[in-house]
Amino acid sequence: MKLKTFFADSIPAAMTAVKQTFGENAVIISSGRLPNHTVRLVVAIEEKETEADFPDQEIRQKRAAHFQNLLAPHGVFDSYYERLLNALSRKSAKLTEEKWLVAALEEMYVYKSIAPLKKNDVYVFLGAAGSGKTTAVAKAAFQAKSSHLKVACITLDRQKVCGAAELERSAGWMNIVCTCLSDISKLNETVTVLRLTHDVILIDTPAYNPYNPSDLERINEIKTQLSDAEMIYTQQAGLDCKEAETQGALFAKAGCTVLLGTKLDGARTVGGLLQTALFGSYQWGGWSKSNKITDYLLEAGSGTLNNIIRGMLCKREDD
Repeated sequence: MKLKTFFADSIPAAMTAVKQTFGENAVIISSGRLPNHTVRLVVAIEEKETEADFPDQEIRQKRAAHFQNLLAPHGVFDSYYERLLNALSRKSAKLTEEKWLVAALEEMYVYKSIAPLKKNDVYVFLGAAGSGKTTAVAKAAFQAKSSHLKVACITLDRQKVCGAAELERSAGWMNIVCTCLSDISKLNETVTVLRLTHDVILIDTPAYNPYNPSDLERINEIKTQLSDAEMIYTQQAGLDCKEAETQGALFAKAGCTVLLGTKLDGARTVGGLLQTALFGSYQWGGWSKSNKITDYLLEAGSGTLNNIIRGMLCKREDD
């Protein structure tokens, strides 16, 4: 805040001078009349950042070109790049190049980290075939168990061959209760009973086809039964941006609000995830880096997302 003192023959004259100088944004801190009857007003105004605080045209162009090259391999659309540049333009040039990008990513997205899991929460993992739902559930169970939370798992996956058995095997290894439920109408009842004795409930679902209306209806039914559950959409890295964004929008319409990016170690591009999170209005829930159950889910945050975009998290054999 910047303080400035105004002197005038009268309060109206002083107020006029204040408005002419600072407009309507000034706040009067104190007022008084001097022995010579002159009015004194002390006002406060929030200091505006000067042009020196922001990148000049040359720096702006260099950084814009750098970030365009950085994002080019990920295949994001021009609309995404424009949103990023708009966010970058509002950040101070006093920041380093990396912090500049982190600050822009902080503005562009909302972050609601799944990990660490919290007591009394129910998490439903949904997604298309091969998106890594079952592995994500097992990872979350291991992470919660490591935090000394009492975890219960439910699997609705009766479609995939050995789908339920896969989660039951992982849960059994961790000495975690796993309930196999074939009747979705009993989901709320089952969760209510498990909540009496468990801190966290994790629910694995079948592979839902977002282009099939009946599958979207099943997702809506889950949402209706478990109105307070976190509806987590799992999407794997490496998907074509258009397809990823389209699928993500359909799952969002069905009730998913949190995005978990998966299989980072199996893809070189994350453009689909970036597009989905931004234009599907998802909250970032975090990322699953590998298919190893003992690898914790990564906490959601702009710093981690910056590292993912730069390819700093997953080293591959041919790197």
